[in-house]
Amino acid sequence: MPGIGWLFVAIVLGGIIIGSLIQKYRYRNMKLIYTAFGQENYFKVISKLNNDGVKYKVRVPGQNFGVSERSFVDNTQYDIYVKKEEVHRAGNALHR
Repeated sequence: MPGIGWLFVAIVLGGIIIGSLIQKYRYRNMKLIYTAFGQENYFKVISKLNNDGVKYKVRVPGQNFGVSERSFVDNTQYDIYVKKEEVHRAGNALHR
């Protein structure tokens, strides 16, 4: 049954394409303002945004869907997005 292999590949590629389109649509009106590495840095940034009332979304690229490696160094990447019209306010909040 060689057709099953191609069907599997088509389903996986279709899922990847649909997933990337959903991500692009979800962040279409947003601008990446900061990439934080590690929870400590992440919490510093979002607390500044929260203090100024700036709404944001966070994306963690390369998430392992619940599988986490135990390490002493937290290098988790957090991409922080705000609405395009809030970029200036967010920048002011981060530079305080």
